[in-house]
Amino acid sequence: MVIVVAFTAISSFIIPNYDMGSAVRLLRFLMMVLAALFGIVGIIVGLMGLIAHLIQLESLGVPYGSPLAPARFSDWKDFFVRLPFWTMRDRPVSTRAIQARRQGDNRPRGDGE
Repeated sequence: MVIVVAFTAISSFIIPNYDMGSAVRLLRFLMMVLAALFGIVGIIVGLMGLIAHLIQLESLGVPYGSPLAPARFSDWKDFFVRLPFWTMRDRPVSTRAIQARRQGDNRPRGDGE
């Protein structure tokens, strides 16, 4: 419990925005209560609940966990490791773009090409 309290107290100093700091403070107290009552199992359950909540959030119709949460393997081309740009001809499905194809390579060619 002492380690959890010390870690959350130190991490509260790295948040620059006051509104976000108050949200993190509320989550910190919830996690401390879960840790005090249930130990490591409470921390794990609290983190799982937090991750589940973040996955279901949406911003402008696009899920926060995209492309990881609704697993679309076609959108993973630049998620973990950035693939070459020529392999990413289509836009990610999770963005719900009107034009599914990207613009492409229309740069003017130099003398050597």
